[in-house]
Amino acid sequence: MTLTGRCSCGSVRYSISEPPIRGFQCQCHDCQRDTGTGHSSVFVFPRNALSVTGEVREIARTADGGAVKRKGFCPNCGSPIYNKPDEKPEFIGIYVGTLDDASTFKPAVALFCSRGYAWDHLDPEIPKLPEWHPGSR
Repeated sequence: MTLTGRCSCGSVRYSISEPPIRGFQCQCHDCQRDTGTGHSSVFVFPRNALSVTGEVREIARTADGGAVKRKGFCPNCGSPIYNKPDEKPEFIGIYVGTLDDASTFKPAVALFCSRGYAWDHLDPEIPKLPEWHPGSR
């Protein structure tokens, strides 16, 4: 199984050689800023399964839960591609909207819903947690 994706302008492309470990949505303020909307949709993969071509720039930010994450984005078009948690160097979160085919995405949980907005309607079938879930990666 190989998943592929890219930024908006196509300067950054990636492939992932392993299936996702989990999928989630997050309504924390950090994710809202990354996506420019009410939440992010993220697939988590083993970091060593990711292969990237093209230049990616990273910035370090402290997320709502206090963890430092490296946010990777295309320097040409600004598309957010991934986040790498410093505390868990074996994992990488890929923003689902950058996948060439995101049809398999089904979040297991929505996090930081206490920071969500009424206009951001999430699937009523998935569990919603007010803050970070300690078992999530």
